[in-house]
Amino acid sequence: YMTGGRVVVLGNTGRNFAAGMSGGIAYVLDVNGDFKSKVNMEMVNFETVNEEEEILWLKDLLQDHRHYTGSAIAERILKNLGAYLPKFVKVMPTDYKKVLDAQRVAKSAKKSAPSGALVMTTAPAANKPKPHEPAVVDLEDSMVDADTYKKRSEMVDKVRGFMKYKRRGDAYRNPKKRTKDYKEISARLSDHDLKVQAARCMDCGVPFCQSSSTGCPIGNIIPKWNDLVFREQWQEALNRLLMTNNFPEFTGRVCPAPCEGSCVLGINELP
Repeated sequence: YMTGGRVVVLGNTGRNFAAGMSGGIAYVLDVNGDFKSKVNMEMVNFETVNEEEEILWLKDLLQDHRHYTGSAIAERILKNLGAYLPKFVKVMPTDYKKVLDAQRVAKSAKKSAPSGALVMTTAPAANKPKPHEPAVVDLEDSMVDADTYKKRSEMVDKVRGFMKYKRRGDAYRNPKKRTKDYKEISARLSDHDLKVQAARCMDCGVPFCQSSSTGCPIGNIIPKWNDLVFREQWQEALNRLLMTNNFPEFTGRVCPAPCEGSCVLGINELP
């Protein structure tokens, strides 16, 4: 979720790098040649470091890093900067690049404009097209029928679900009834309510889920499971959940037990 600034990475990165990266620039040293396979390419592109101003900035930053930390990696790169430069991958968000290019064009146009000359930035008022009046719609035509209204009300927003919907848990069954059987003590939500709750998953790919050594033992299972529940693919969701550990006395009912504790949504509200 980087939104601005510049960062230089001299070590390894995890999977899903640059997910949600809408701004800023990342310079990643790809010594092993496997970095590009770990990047989420939804919002970024790759570039090389070849502009003189950029190279000088990178060199100055490496020198500062070596000075303040005694970094052996920075020392090694500075001694042979020409060989290491091609190994730096510049990760640039596509929308951010468009903004920078537009600013660069505007700046160059301002410089090339003759001094004292007036630059026309807007069309003359006389040449402005007259705005079209909106067509008058019959009131009866604008009314929706009951079926359309029901479909609209049942639509669940997956993109903004984590902001629109609140956490809901299962309610307990009536104790007079549940004490007479061995069924679940809670009453499950309806399919639609489960879909709404699944829409709250941000699919953020937090490192707690992604890491195979400190998080889920087989990768990022819970966000995929939530997505299958949202799509109402119940059998596939069950198969996905059965891939996790089947020892609830160690892991909880849904493995891994710490998944809610690592949920980013829990920063400011219930996960």
